[in-house]
Formats: sequence, C-alpha cells, structure tokens
Amino acid sequence: MVALDFSQFLTFEPQHHWRVGIAIYLFLGGLGASMGFIAALYKYLFKKEDPSMFAWSTLLGVLLVNFGGIFLILDMFVWDSFIHGHIGEIFKVLLAFFGAAVFNGNFHPWIQWGANFIALFSLFGTLWALSYADRAAILKHIGFLRTIARWFQCCQGLWGWLTMIFGIAVAAYTGFLLSVAPAIPAWSHPLLPVLFVISAVSTATAWYMLWTFFAKGGEDIREIREKIGHQVEWADFGLIALELLAIGAYFNYLYYAYAGGKVVFDMAIHSAGFMIGFLLLGLIVPWVLEFIAAKWHVRFLVPIAAILVLFGGFLLRYYILHFGVYTYPWPS
Repeated sequence: MVALDFSQFLTFEPQHHWRVGIAIYLFLGGLGASMGFIAALYKYLFKKEDPSMFAWSTLLGVLLVNFGGIFLILDMFVWDSFIHGHIGEIFKVLLAFFGAAVFNGNFHPWIQWGANFIALFSLFGTLWALSYADRAAILKHIGFLRTIARWFQCCQGLWGWLTMIFGIAVAAYTGFLLSVAPAIPAWSHPLLPVLFVISAVSTATAWYMLWTFFAKGGEDIREIREKIGHQVEWADFGLIALELLAIGAYFNYLYYAYAGGKVVFDMAIHSAGFMIGFLLLGLIVPWVLEFIAAKWHVRFLVPIAAILVLFGGFLLRYYILHFGVYTYPWPS
C-alpha cells in the first residue's frame, strides 16, 4: 500500500502553540461528557429516576462537547488567514487529519481517539436523552419527540451504559491529549489524565448542584432532587479534596523529575491567576463553602460554590496550557 503524504496539503504556517480556544475545548469537553456520565451513573448505579434532569443534562452535555470542538477547529488554522478570507485553510487541516487516518491507517493519535469518543458519546447520549422525551419537561409536549422516545426506549439501558462509558472516555481523553508531549514538562505528566478526570467530574457535579438548587420540580420529584442535591454537594467536597491531592502530587513530581519542571513550579507559585484565581477561588473557597452548605444546610452558598468550581475548572486547563507554552523547549 502506498502511503500518502498529507503534509503536502498544509500550505499555511505551522502552529507553535495552542491558544485559549484549546482551554475552552478541553473544559467544555470534560464538563459536557461528565454531565452525561453522572446522569447515567445515577440512573443505573444509584437507581434514581429523574427524567427531566437526565434528559436535559445529557443533551446539554452533548451540546457543550460539540460546541467546544468548534474552538479546537478554529485553533487549527492561522487567524490571519481567516481574517483575510482564506477559509479554505481549515478544509486542508481536516483533509490532512482525517486523510492520514483513513488512507494511512494512522489511528494512534489521541486527538483521533478523542474524535471517535466524542462522536460515540454524542450519538449514544442523544439516543438515551431522547428515550426520556415522553417524560422530560418541555420535551414531553412535543408530539414527534414522544414518538421518537417510544422507538428508543426498547434499548434505553444500552444507550445509558454506553453514554456512561464514552462520557468518562471523553473526560479522560482531554488529559491524555496533552500528556503525550514529552518535550513539554507541564503536559507530559502521568497524573494529568487523572487530574483532568477529577476536575471534569467535579465541574459536572457543580452543574447538578445548580440544577437541584434552582429546579425544584413537582411534588413527585422534589424529594428525589433534594436527596441528589445533598449527595452531589458531599461528592464534590470529596472530589475537590482529591483534586487538591492530585495538584500537590502533580507539582511534587514536576519539581523533582524534570529540570524544566522546576521552571513550571516557579511559574505556578508566582502566578497570581493560578494561586488566587484557580487554587484559592476555584478550589479552596468552594471546598469550604460546600462543607458549610452540606453540614449546616446554608443553602444560599450552594450556587456560589458551584459557579466557583466551574470557574476553577476552566482556569486549571488554561494554566496547564499556559505553563506548557512558556516553558517549551526547556530541557526535560
């Protein structure tokens, strides 16, 4: 078989670093996928039943994952070409990306696996959510969606389990995507996929804190949502504790394992955005607020903590990318 060199199609200037759009992509990918994962987890492992919450959270999760993909695509071509109307450059990127896989059998890049995981999560998540359309708020009032729901309910369990599997796969992929860059100490870290999974599930838990706080539901569902709300508050308290532990292990490994890792460590502790924005406001403050809210039922603290967790989830990815860009090519 003759291998095709798809680099011949890439006539634009090579990209030397990733911009903020990639941080948005990684954040929305982890958040959206984990929203579907948690919905299916509650249904099939915790045996809870909340059609509106499951359907709308999973549909929104699918939307966020794919919306985040737009930022990845936009980051794959030079903005100067876009500004001057050279839109064809993006199609060259897509041709090179998919052509290398289809014609050369090059399926090993994590970005290729990620595209597959995202496609499968989107498919099965949508099927599972639509199987609830005859019982979910708003959706149940749309006639053709009620018909579609009856078609898909025969395999509802299968769709749900596959949503759970590919949801956590997408969340993990966002960490593996960066961890295979051996020349960049901030990215080539064995704990990075674990850290991103914990953060993704934590941010999705924050979404469910917001849902159960604002969407009380009718009498038939209110008690279930109150229980779920109490559970996700304690769950996120535990997840933030794990994330703090993972952050400590991440920087401990960086400092002692790489020469360049010491530079990353120094950048982190001297970065006000990382120390105050992410570590303090994005982790420690919501951790304390969640404990107070769950222990003493101070309910108004719940949405504040949830919003701070979401804010911190984005900043984590932003600064991991930022530290990688500005330490390359330090020795590893």
